[in-house]
Amino acid sequence: MKTSNVGQACPLDKPNLYESPALRNATGAAIRPGGLSVLKAALERFPFKRGARLLDVGCGMGASVALLRSRYDLRAIGMDLSRVLLREGAKRVASLPLAQARAEALPVADGCLQGVVCECVFSLVADSKQVLSEFRRVLVPGGRFIMSDIYRRNPSDNKQALPCKSCFSGASDRERILGHLIDAGFTLHLWEDHSHLLRELAAKLIFMHGSMSAFWEQFVGGSNGRQMEQAVRTMRPGYYLVVAEKT
Repeated sequence: MKTSNVGQACPLDKPNLYESPALRNATGAAIRPGGLSVLKAALERFPFKRGARLLDVGCGMGASVALLRSRYDLRAIGMDLSRVLLREGAKRVASLPLAQARAEALPVADGCLQGVVCECVFSLVADSKQVLSEFRRVLVPGGRFIMSDIYRRNPSDNKQALPCKSCFSGASDRERILGHLIDAGFTLHLWEDHSHLLRELAAKLIFMHGSMSAFWEQFVGGSNGRQMEQAVRTMRPGYYLVVAEKT
């Protein structure tokens, strides 16, 4: 019987999407649509006091941590699951406080942070409720949570299976994301659409690789590149920014 790999993880000989130079050559060190621009926009509208303690969950190579410390004078640290990205981050700026950890089990004491940043990570975690519970646990009362990520804008898509696990396959719709935040004990201050940044990134990838299907083939293999491109197009992905507060 012929089987399909739809919804399965990427082939073992393929790099993780977020670790791949094919993506990072287009995004830069921040590895997300718009680079650091969305985080900067959030901080300008919802600033922290100088010296506030922040944690960047899914920090990658530490681009946001460096920004938070140097430009905003915040005591920021970063944590990520990827040893590949953490090693590269240490090579870029050896003094950055970066550590390996899972978002579901942060090695941080209760109520010790004024802020948590989480960009292009929430759609990748296996247990989103546990992750939000951890974020709330480590925040002080009134602490703020800044998150940006992919979301599904096609309400009829119903989480269609994709041929490779990625931030697209794990993306939820707006209502579900906001529901999770409220259930976890956060008060929403901002939901803002930044989908134009996702379109700009797609244009860069097409320019660099010739087509989106050619880009996806590097992760899903063979003809599945076209299948991945079509599945992503069907879900009508968007990119959002959320700012919420621990209540």
